[in-house]
Amino acid sequence: MLHIIYGSDRDATRTQFHVTHDVVREKCSDEVLITEGSLSDNSLAEAASSVGLFGEKTLFVLDNILEKKENQEVVAARAKDLVLSPNYFLVCEPSLEKEIIEALEKAGANIQEYVAQKTNARPAFNIFSLGDALGRRSKKELWVLCHEALDAGCEPEEISGTLFWSVKNMMLLKDAPAGVLCGLNPFIAKKTREFSKNYSKEEIIDLSRALVAAYHYAHNGGEPMDIALERFVLSI
Repeated sequence: MLHIIYGSDRDATRTQFHVTHDVVREKCSDEVLITEGSLSDNSLAEAASSVGLFGEKTLFVLDNILEKKENQEVVAARAKDLVLSPNYFLVCEPSLEKEIIEALEKAGANIQEYVAQKTNARPAFNIFSLGDALGRRSKKELWVLCHEALDAGCEPEEISGTLFWSVKNMMLLKDAPAGVLCGLNPFIAKKTREFSKNYSKEEIIDLSRALVAAYHYAHNGGEPMDIALERFVLSI
């Protein structure tokens, strides 16, 4: 029997390897560790056909020795013999070539794959805090927050878009009559109305133009967005 345990989730792979090893080991009278230097077509053929004087079974372990594709091909070429062998073969690897897996499956090997779950390593960051800092006209706070946003994995375009959203809202509410929400959430509208008092109408227009220009320049081979954002923050 041929057992293949592999995958990018190292912890799960090793755990299953030890579980399978302990179960199979109880069925065998002996255990042999096959090393990379001793692996060959002849050695596998001999291991597959070997049997104890009284029919005892042996567990052959191939633990992380198949990094080279040629070694994987040696095992794949003998996979059918290993599957049909009275002995047990236990393979544990972090990765195997796709065509090797297909050959092992075709031979009837018992294959278990453990794939590491993708995790979002991006630190938590409240991107709307950027708009609040801009609204308060706090240059230092906005500069610090922009760097925190970049460190957290936010794209410069995402930061620029958030700042533009804040500027657009200030433009909407700058001259709007009291009580008019301009389609905004009441809390956002109230906060933005206060923010708009920190800028003249002309300054708000200039902020909007600066953000739009920075975006277009950056995407047409001009100044990179991250540099343009720093320049924008220092200008408020």
